[in-house]
Amino acid sequence: MIIGIVGSIASGKDTVADYLKKKGFEAVSLSDVLREIMRSEGVEPTTFAMTEYGNNLRESKGHGFLAERALEKIGDKDAIVTSIRQVGEVEVLKKNPCFALVRLDAPIEMRLERLVKREREGDIKNMDELKEIEAKQADGKGGAMNMNKCFEMANEEIINDGTFPELYKKINDLILKLKK
Repeated sequence: MIIGIVGSIASGKDTVADYLKKKGFEAVSLSDVLREIMRSEGVEPTTFAMTEYGNNLRESKGHGFLAERALEKIGDKDAIVTSIRQVGEVEVLKKNPCFALVRLDAPIEMRLERLVKREREGDIKNMDELKEIEAKQADGKGGAMNMNKCFEMANEEIINDGTFPELYKKINDLILKLKK
C-alpha cells in the first residue's frame, strides 16, 4: 500500500508520516527529495527557493520527476509519500494499483501557528507570506505547482484540526478503509 498525502503547508504531513513510520511504513517526502537535490547543487532550500527550483526541475525533467525518485526509494514496501504538489506526481504514483491519494488540511490560522512553532529552516513567518506562497502553489500557471488540481484528484480527505490522538484515529480509520 502506498498512501500519498497532498496537503497545505503545515497541515500535518510530517506528523502523519511519522505516525505511519511507527506502523512500519517507509516515509518519503517529495520536498525532502527536492531539498537533497538542491543541497547537492549548493542551493539553500528556503520555501520560496524550493518553489522556483522545483518548478524549473519539473520543466526540465518532467512533472513526475520527484515522484519517480520517490518510487525508486520505496521499492515494494508499504509507504507514505508526502509533499505532493504537482499533477504529474499524482499521475506517476497512481500507476501503482496500491496507491491512494489523501488530501490533508487544517485551518490556515492553525497552520501558521505550527509554522512559527516548528522553526524549520527557510519557513514562513507570517500570514502574508503564507498566503503568498500558497497562491503561487495553487493553480499550475506556467507549469508551476497545482495544489488545487491535486486536491481534486484525492480519493480521501482528513482535516487535521484537533489533537494528536484524534488525528491518529483518523489515520487508523483510513488504513482500515483502504485495506478493504
